[in-house]
Amino acid sequence: MNAGLIRVAAATPMVKVADVDWNADEIIRLSRQIAGENDPSVIVFPELAVTGYTCGDLFFQQALIKGAELAVEKICTETAKLPQTLVIGCPVANDVLYDAAVVIRSGKILGIVPKTRISATESRWFQTASGIVELTFAGQSCRLGSDLKFDGFEVEVGEVETASSSGIVLCPAASFELAGKHEKRKAVLAAAPGTYVYSCNGYGESTDDFVWAGSSLIYSGGKLLAENRRFQRQSSWIVADLGAAAISSQPSDRLDDIFNIQTVALMSRLEHIHCSKCVIGVSGGLDSTLALLVICEAFDRLGYDRKGVYGVTMPCFGTSDRTHSNAWKLMEALGITAMEINIGKAVTQHFEDIGHDPDKHDVTYENAQARERTQILMDLSNMVGGIVVGTGDLSEIALGWCTYNGDHMSMYGVNSGVPKTLMRAMVRRIAQDHACGATLIDIVETPVSPELLPGQVTEDTIGPYELHDFFLERVAMGLTPRAIYDEAMKAFDGQYDSPTILKWLNTFYRRFFTQQFKRACSPCGPKALDVSLSPRGDWMMPTDASVTLWLKELDSI
Repeated sequence: MNAGLIRVAAATPMVKVADVDWNADEIIRLSRQIAGENDPSVIVFPELAVTGYTCGDLFFQQALIKGAELAVEKICTETAKLPQTLVIGCPVANDVLYDAAVVIRSGKILGIVPKTRISATESRWFQTASGIVELTFAGQSCRLGSDLKFDGFEVEVGEVETASSSGIVLCPAASFELAGKHEKRKAVLAAAPGTYVYSCNGYGESTDDFVWAGSSLIYSGGKLLAENRRFQRQSSWIVADLGAAAISSQPSDRLDDIFNIQTVALMSRLEHIHCSKCVIGVSGGLDSTLALLVICEAFDRLGYDRKGVYGVTMPCFGTSDRTHSNAWKLMEALGITAMEINIGKAVTQHFEDIGHDPDKHDVTYENAQARERTQILMDLSNMVGGIVVGTGDLSEIALGWCTYNGDHMSMYGVNSGVPKTLMRAMVRRIAQDHACGATLIDIVETPVSPELLPGQVTEDTIGPYELHDFFLERVAMGLTPRAIYDEAMKAFDGQYDSPTILKWLNTFYRRFFTQQFKRACSPCGPKALDVSLSPRGDWMMPTDASVTLWLKELDSI
């Protein structure tokens, strides 16, 4: 420690969700390493670091809560010779369950501080505490309360949203990553008085719907003293001497953030299930292209052989030469295992089996092709011991522009949080310095189509994606149909007239309501923006709601 300066550390350990013994060992190992290399006065660990933040209803399991308490007891024993103060997130039961920070020094529990601001989701499992109570936890008599201060200088354990002290505030946190969220996080800390040691959870948390990037920060007097490198696949920490010079803040790029979110989400899922094989349908279109690029990046970071990526192009009645050629160019350039299975014969046999006229180009004709492709991918994934990575994007999910139990289904959907218009920008960015840049640009410029019919163009049928993405963002904000129409008229002035905007807004509402049944059983996939349609918390809507009220307002315009 520099003379006259207080040194603090924020740790971001890897976790295994609900594996309290593994997590305790990692906390112990990291505490010893940080103490030995940096000798800080205090080390802050993330919220619920002992169990993992994303245990969900496992927090109702007594085995987990008791296991967490025993894990803290082990941490106390194994760190008893360290002079550092450790602040560690852990569930603590005392008639009710608290999302708490346990403060430990030299093997002794100095106190337990429950979280005071519980989100609506967290309130399902945790409660807030009032007053000071005595309890026995991890074999020690402890004080549970919110006024803990220690070390002879002004330090408290709290939250960024509630703390106003001019001293040092230690913040065990859990915060998932979104495009642009890190800049907002830093702006909040920069505007706050005093010093904040903000430790945020990272790799190993569940990526069912979110990615946790390990966004730990140390701020003092509005100045950034230390910033963790996000999206690391390992435990990490940052250290700062309070009173030292500020460091420069590196702005994040939103497109890079989104690609990192997609990549880390898939990496975490693959590692969790001990899988090194992925199967993906490659159409030569935009969605499968971005998903394939994400898979290859994930394999590279994990050190997996790209030959474990099985790209399958499955031409049929509506496949164009352009997309077929681009699919092969892309797969060959990326060095994956490329396959082609023409499904025309199988689909024709299926039509014969069910008695469908192959000259009748109806919804059965289209959906049979999509479901045949999904069946092939699922069975192939079983053969090679891999998972099917879905390609459907947020725009398609909103409109239900997918075949139920066809391209609607996968084992993990890396594009589920990314709208179509943003995907175009992302692939263009990647193309700038990519070996197959020309192919990527041609894919971006290819009209979007499911190619279930010859010459089929999606936007001719359901409307421009730039309008639908605009509508979706505002529907998620809760704006009325009239307000969305007014904003669209301003945003697209000179591009789309009033009848066109009304037509496609009407289409959006009809499809958004009627297609909720597809979203109700969506595969897991990462949220990347403020808008998400995951049925597991972000968008909870009945599948049989009526759209009449919304259409009535549109009719009055």
